[in-house]
Amino acid sequence: MIVVVLEKCPLALRGDLTKWLQEISLGVYVGRVSARVRDELWSRICKECKTGRATMVFSARNEQHLNYRVHNTAWEPIDFDGIKLMMRPSPSRMKALGTKRVGWSYAAMRSKARRGSVAAETDEPREYVVLDVETTGLDPDKDAIIEIAAIKVEQGVEAGRLHELIRYEKGIPKKIVELTGITDEMLAEKGIELERAVSDLLSFVGSRIVVAHNASFDTGFVQAACEECDLDDFDNECIDTITLAKKKMPDAPNYRLKTLLGLLNLDNQIPHRAESDCEATLSLFSKLIKMGSTSKG
Repeated sequence: MIVVVLEKCPLALRGDLTKWLQEISLGVYVGRVSARVRDELWSRICKECKTGRATMVFSARNEQHLNYRVHNTAWEPIDFDGIKLMMRPSPSRMKALGTKRVGWSYAAMRSKARRGSVAAETDEPREYVVLDVETTGLDPDKDAIIEIAAIKVEQGVEAGRLHELIRYEKGIPKKIVELTGITDEMLAEKGIELERAVSDLLSFVGSRIVVAHNASFDTGFVQAACEECDLDDFDNECIDTITLAKKKMPDAPNYRLKTLLGLLNLDNQIPHRAESDCEATLSLFSKLIKMGSTSKG
């Protein structure tokens, strides 16, 4: 008995598999074949699947009477005292191996942000949360969140704030200290554990729409932290003020937060600090949704 699960594989391969196996759901195949045919099928799957993903579970002569094979997946078959298990992809382990999580390249994060975003609002949403994070770098697979801030808005009125510094034991890079003013001493004195900070954020945001400037950056780091801490996914719908500004201010020289704030005569008291950037993003968002679709600022 074998079960094969395919994701993002060519239609020709799926058609080929139906000669031997029964497709019981989209991309899921079940059947009973000999070991020789099974091995031939797996060889063909790996050859034709290319960048797609495949998993095979099949009968075996071991204590569990089953075994696994995987292709292009982050989950790994392991032997634990003679028992075959599938190891969940730990972000810390993948960082140590220098491996990116599937779907978390910069292009994939931008694509995910586009898929999760809502259309540019002509009216202010009834409820939303403005989010900003400060980090030790640009790569959510290698770098870490050191500060989180969020402002909750209900019916146009601020309804609450969250602000957390997060402990970081490896030492903040000098350029990040210079940019943000956040020091190792500050995090040691006032920082909390990452899991607690992200849990607080998830509770604070709930199911509300998230507003952020360059949303894929902030949400990408939060999602990476959720995976590292084994918390629920951070997959809220989001509005990116960059996307909104491109529609409302097509002639802007660039869409950096500082540039847009300057064009609209808005302030940011402490740039590159999460709470102040949240305040500035909220001011920018409020201004943008009240503007005409082709305003030059």
